[in-house]
Amino acid sequence: MPRNRYTLAGAIIAFLLVANIVYYGFSGWGLITVHADNEPLGKVIKSIEWQGWVKIYSNIDSGATVSMYVDKVTLPEALETLAANITIPPPTNDPSPSGAPDGNGRGGRGGGGFGRGAQWNLAFFIGSSSTNVKEMINSFERGTSSDSVKTYAYPTMLGFLTTNSDDDTPTPTGDPRLQVWQGMKPQIVPVSTSPAAPADATNTPPAPTPPASPDSMQGYLRTFAQASDIFVMSDSSWDPPVANPPPASSSIISAIKNFVSRNHGAVTQAFVLRARGGRGPGGGRGGFAGGDDTGWSMEDRMRNAVNGLPPEARANMLSQLDQLAKLRKDMQNATPEQRQVMRRQQMETRMADNPDGPMRRWSPDKRAQWFQQMVSTRMSAQGK
Repeated sequence: MPRNRYTLAGAIIAFLLVANIVYYGFSGWGLITVHADNEPLGKVIKSIEWQGWVKIYSNIDSGATVSMYVDKVTLPEALETLAANITIPPPTNDPSPSGAPDGNGRGGRGGGGFGRGAQWNLAFFIGSSSTNVKEMINSFERGTSSDSVKTYAYPTMLGFLTTNSDDDTPTPTGDPRLQVWQGMKPQIVPVSTSPAAPADATNTPPAPTPPASPDSMQGYLRTFAQASDIFVMSDSSWDPPVANPPPASSSIISAIKNFVSRNHGAVTQAFVLRARGGRGPGGGRGGFAGGDDTGWSMEDRMRNAVNGLPPEARANMLSQLDQLAKLRKDMQNATPEQRQVMRRQQMETRMADNPDGPMRRWSPDKRAQWFQQMVSTRMSAQGK
C-alpha cells in the first residue's frame, strides 16, 4: 500500500512538472526575445524567424549590425525595434564620416539609423510561376531588379498618431496580417461645378465619369497596396486580364492569395526589412484623404492598419484619426495664415504627447550615438 501511494505521488508530481513546462512554453508561443549587442543583422533575423515562425527577407547590407533588447514581445514589436536599431553602413561615396548628411533619420516604420533608415512590411512577391517569384526574391535581397519588376508600396503613417503615455511605453505596433480587404471602392462620379447648359446647346461638354476600375492583374495589385499597409513586388510582364474583381474578405492575406491563385499565378508571403530610399516603380504618395488613382487614401490605409492594433488601443487610435480628419477639413476652409498656425499647433501637440518619439525603442547604444552626433553637429556649427 505505501508503495502505491509513493507511485501515485510521483505520477502526480511528474504530471504537474510536465504541465508547468507545457504552460510555460505555450504562454510564450510566438513571442520574441532578442538580446543583441552589435550582432550581425543576419543572425538577429534568423532568431526572430525561428521564434516567430515567419520568413523575413532583407535588402540591407550584410555588414549592418544591431543592438536591441526585447523580452517576450509580439512579432510586429520585435520588427519595429529591429528597424529602429539597425546601424546601416554608409555608402562608400558618402562624404559624411557619420554617414548622416542630414542627421534626421527616424526609427521603426519611419526608418532607422541616422540619415539612412530601415523599415519593415508585410510583403507579397507575385509572379507567373514559383520560379519567377524566387527570382524576384533573390533580386530583392541583392538590391537589384529588372525593368519589368514593379513595387507597390504606399505610405501608411499610423505612427504619426501618438497617444499620451505617462511611462516609457511606446505606442503599440499593429500587426499588418490582421488587415482586411473591404472590396473595390465605389467609384463616385465627380460633381460638375459648371453652370447648366441650355437644353438645345450643341456643344455641351460630356458628363464627368469616374475612374475606370482595373481590368488586369497589375491594376488590382496596385489597388490592394493602396487600400492597406503592405509591400507588393510583382513582375509587370505578367498582367493577365481579370474579369471579376476580388471579393471582400476579412483577411488581406486570404484576399490576395485567393485572387492570385484564381488567376493562375504564384505568390509568396513574407516580411521584408528594407533600406529606405528608393520608392520603386508603382509606388506613390497620395494625400491623407486625397486618394490615389483608384480612390484609396492614406486615411483609408491608416484605418485599415488600426485593425492590427491590440483591441484596447484601437478606439483611441480611431479617435485620433477622426480628430486628424476634422483638422484637415477645418484647414480647407481656413486662410493660408490660419493653416500655418493650425499646422504648428498640431505639431506641438504631437511632440507634447510623445516627446521621445522613436527613441523609446532605441537601444542604449543607439541613444549614445544620437547624442554624440548631436554634440558633434552643434560644435561644427559653432566652428569648434
